[in-house]
Amino acid sequence: MVNIVIVNQSRPDCGGQSGQNQAVALRTTGDKVQLHGCWIRGWQATLYTHQGRQYFSRTVIEGSVDIIFGGPNVNAFFHKCSILSKGRGTFTTHYRDLTTSPHDAGAFVFQCCAFTGTSSTNGPCYLGRPWRQDARVILAHCYIGQCVPQRGWDRWDGSTDISRPTFWEFDCVGPGSIKAHSSINQTSGQDRPVMMTSPSAKSPRFIGREPAPAEVAPFLDLPSFFALSRTDCSGSAFPGPAPPCSANEDGPLGTPLPPLQEASPPSQGTSPSPAAPTRLFLVVPAAAEDGNSARYCTHGTVKRFRGVQEAIDAVEPGGKHTTVIAVFPGTYFEQVRIPSNKTRILLRPASVEEGSTGVGEVRIVFNAHTGKAKHDSSSSSGSAGGKIAGGETCSGTIATTASAAASYTTYTSATFAVEADHFTAEGIVFENTAGPRCGGGSGQHQAVAVRVTAERSAFHRCCFLGWQDTLYLHRGSTWFKDCRVEGSVDFIFGGPKARGYWKGCEVVVRGKGWVTAHRRDLAQWPDDTDGAFVFDACSIQASDPSVPPSCALLGRPWGPDARVLLHGCSIGAVVKAEGWGAWNSATDVSRPRFLEWECTGPGASLAHDGRPPYRR
Repeated sequence: MVNIVIVNQSRPDCGGQSGQNQAVALRTTGDKVQLHGCWIRGWQATLYTHQGRQYFSRTVIEGSVDIIFGGPNVNAFFHKCSILSKGRGTFTTHYRDLTTSPHDAGAFVFQCCAFTGTSSTNGPCYLGRPWRQDARVILAHCYIGQCVPQRGWDRWDGSTDISRPTFWEFDCVGPGSIKAHSSINQTSGQDRPVMMTSPSAKSPRFIGREPAPAEVAPFLDLPSFFALSRTDCSGSAFPGPAPPCSANEDGPLGTPLPPLQEASPPSQGTSPSPAAPTRLFLVVPAAAEDGNSARYCTHGTVKRFRGVQEAIDAVEPGGKHTTVIAVFPGTYFEQVRIPSNKTRILLRPASVEEGSTGVGEVRIVFNAHTGKAKHDSSSSSGSAGGKIAGGETCSGTIATTASAAASYTTYTSATFAVEADHFTAEGIVFENTAGPRCGGGSGQHQAVAVRVTAERSAFHRCCFLGWQDTLYLHRGSTWFKDCRVEGSVDFIFGGPKARGYWKGCEVVVRGKGWVTAHRRDLAQWPDDTDGAFVFDACSIQASDPSVPPSCALLGRPWGPDARVLLHGCSIGAVVKAEGWGAWNSATDVSRPRFLEWECTGPGASLAHDGRPPYRR
């Protein structure tokens, strides 16, 4: 399995508290299972490695309680993976009982992995606990974050025989590692519990000791490790020995995958080119570089950047893989553009607070409007990634050095511009702060928050904030789900050859104007046969009580053949009785199609029978 995001959306609030309900995102009950470049997300019991031999590389696994668990008779190897704790709990729980299964040679092995908490982690997360008394978990060359407490490992319950489980940490680093507590160990005698044992030792491993390299070696060589299983290894599709790792390498997600061998090669005798992995880029503002985030980013499981544009610039062109750009909470004052060759990008917050949707954690903000002079590139957004220290002014705070460059246009004013296909954003706030104050009144300056000039883009749970021309669908097909769009004048506009579909979204009117302005002219673009804006089960309401009723229209035709459909929408009193308007006095009102179907509310057509036919 390559480049797949797997989520179980059952959250802690579904059971009252984190850890009360198992909710598996992925269960693997099979032999010779491989996952490369995937993202597995859940809360309790996220990844269930049930049985067999399994190999995970460059994969992100999120959860809180028993994030990775499984057995008996499972040999699972994790190479250059990120295991993220979202709350108090345990990273691993291994099932191995030699009393009932004397031939069980199973183990969990983690090499060059990172065990860290997200910014929302509240409480310690132990490296593991023994589901059964002979559990075996081995960490080698791993980074252990500060979310791991000094004790490191936990018991299953009070009856656990702590002399039998094998929990190793070999050459691990980080604030939660055994090395970080070695000086404390020698003085206080408190650190890892005595259940941490070495297989060659008759007695428990004492504080500060690590297993010898010879003891660990059989577990770090993949053929040897999988040969421990009683399952026949002939014809194994597993790769050879895992490549060495280094804390100084430039992110293992940027290195090639081991080849995926086909069980049955094509008849031509050549195997297809292996799919490239998902890559994880983490954006951390300078203000957030504490011991957790900074070390997490530099360990070698992800690439770290200070700003969103910097991360996008590092994406490999060509679209052969998906790149996940996970952004730490904060406000990023920068203008971002995704060029057409940077396809297949997923932009999302790096963490989601427990019980929240994540919306509002990450804000990408800029201040630009038509007629405003541009600044030179050295001072526009190069220092992106820091939090805004204060509010922006209409004169702009993006630069200290100005040049006599050209002014912004509607097209170039966008805070965030998507020009590459297959882009997805989740839980991001996009804002253009150029508002009515910048021009003396609402509607005098176009100031785009997001422009989409691409095919098959998608936005989930995002916010688009602006005044005039907030959301610009320049061309292509774009999907919006559970989003919020705010503005006053033509704040959802675009075309020609633009198709937008809004499902369950909030459309918020901030002042006098028009909600939509769709451009479609069959005389000029005869192939624009499917261009339209469709709003399904959306709400159109005023932003607050200060916005007067009957001050806005649902739309006006930017082109003579404009098409806008509202289905099952709730339309508030902020919309005028006539509903729709003409572009100007020369508009041929017989050609646009403004349709309302099964809409409700005081601003809907059912409440105003007098709307002209083309505004039905």
